[in-house]
Parts: sequence; C-alpha cells; structure tokens
Amino acid sequence: MAPYHTTNPLPFPYTFIHRRHSRPVPSFTPYPLQHATMDQFILFGDSITQASFNQDQGFAFGAALTDIYARKLDVVNRGLSGYNSTQAFQALPLIIPDPEHTRVRFLAISFGANDARLPNTPGGPDQSVPLADFVQNLRVMVKHPVVQQHQGVRIVLIATPPIDERTCLRCDQEKYPAMGRVLRRTAANTARYAQAVKALGAELALPVLDIHGAMLARAGYNSSMADTPPGVEDQREGSHASSAVVGSLEAPSSAALQSFLHDGLHFTGEGYRLLYGELMTLIEDAFPDQMPTRLPFILPAWDDATAWGGGAENSSIS
Repeated sequence: MAPYHTTNPLPFPYTFIHRRHSRPVPSFTPYPLQHATMDQFILFGDSITQASFNQDQGFAFGAALTDIYARKLDVVNRGLSGYNSTQAFQALPLIIPDPEHTRVRFLAISFGANDARLPNTPGGPDQSVPLADFVQNLRVMVKHPVVQQHQGVRIVLIATPPIDERTCLRCDQEKYPAMGRVLRRTAANTARYAQAVKALGAELALPVLDIHGAMLARAGYNSSMADTPPGVEDQREGSHASSAVVGSLEAPSSAALQSFLHDGLHFTGEGYRLLYGELMTLIEDAFPDQMPTRLPFILPAWDDATAWGGGAENSSIS
C-alpha cells in the first residue's frame, strides 16, 4: 500500500501518520515527548469537592481552576461524596497515579464535613470520626508513600468549612421527615475539626486554606479575636456553657454565611468563588512560582515561530 504522504509538506518534522484521519502528528523538537504529559493538580475531598465542577449553583470552583491552569496543569477531581477521612485514606492509594505515568504537582486535601457529623444521628450510616482519629487520618494521608513518592509535591490542607444549623435542619427535615428537630451537625463541633486541620498544618509546616475562617469573617466574626469561635473550647471540655458560634441556632441568623451554603453544608456558587479566591491567594503566597501566569504551556502556542519552524510567521489573520 502506498503511503499517505510521500513527502512532508509541513514546516516541522512529524513522527507518524494517523491513518484514520490522514493527518500527520508533529513532534515539536523544542518540546521533548516526556513533557507532553501534564503534571496533576489533584482535588481530593468529599461531596463539596465532587460538586466543585457543577455549574448548577453558578460559579464552579473546579472549572475555574481548570481554566486558569489550562495547558499547564491537569486539574483532577477526586471528590468522593459522603466519604469521611477514614474512608478517604483507604481510597488514597487508588487515586494517586504512579509517578512513572504522571507527576502530582499539587494535592489539595479537604475532609471533615462528614467526620464532624454527630454520632448515631438519623439519616444513613454513621459517618462520624472522632477528632483524634480524624487528625491521624490526615497525617497518614500527607505522609503516605504513594504521595511522598511524588518528589516536590505541594500539599494544601483545606480546613473543614462551617455549617449553618438552621438551613441544615430545614433541609434534613425535608429529606427525613421523621427526624424532627435533631441536628446531625453543629457549628461548634464542625469548628473543632476546622481548628484541628489548622493545627495539623502548623505541626507539619503545610499551608492551610482556612475556608472556615474566611466564611466566618464575611459573616462578621473576627477570627483575630481568638483562636477558636466563642463556645468551642467550652464544648471540648464537656461544658454546657454558651456555644453561640456563628451558624448555630443560638446565634443570630447570618445571611452572609447562608449565602455561601445552599443547604447549610454544601457550597453555593459564591461559596465556591470564595474558595477559589482563597486558593489562588494561598498559591501566590506559598508557591509563587506555581501561579498560572508563571508557568509555561506544555505544548507550544499556535504562533510560536520557533516551535513551528517559521510556519506561523509566514501566515496572518486579517
């Protein structure tokens, strides 16, 4: 059979002919083949992460991150709805690629929303994980061999986001009419898990995206006034003292907090927009060389005259 092309009509060399489409596939000499596979930016979390590409709520965090890192890093959604940290660390080896195939540049870990659910509450199997176990699960994930085999991996811990008890209760009652006024999550208990993530980040010298603090700050709580919101230390010590944390039934209703959480737990578009802004600020501060504007394209731009052997400079678009 005669070849599809007996001569090369293109201004650059090509390695093989794709017979189905009869088009040559170029090999760009300034861009070695091993660089054609993009490093990964893995988002590892629960349902909040899983839904981060969904545009039903408006702004989509995962889609925005994919867009800004287009042709530079592959943003990979590994959100697992309903998972707590115990399930997550067991799943971790299944979601981290072998470095022989591709390298993980970023790993963002976001759990705690399910771990902080109160034990033995109605609505499906118990998801709660004791605080000490939650912290140990995160520590194991960070230090896991499948993660550490990716040399230079940049790990970001995301603090457990806040909840709004009023909205959670209303939505839970709609879903489980027989449950009455039983709270499956509380703002104060969730704050304990957020604080634990921050403490672990300090212990391991890892950057922490404090989405919990960012949302509460916009709800009027000044996080610089104390290490934890009012009432959290009281609950840790088993006291029944006031726990009027922002988002609790005892605290005034917060329209600002509710604007971030469409069902009291999962993010609205504005919640994801805030998460996106906080992540880009963290990257600028902790990993400035990894900002999208400072990363090159993996494959050359269409008008890169050097890569295209001068072909682009000989054409114009009017």
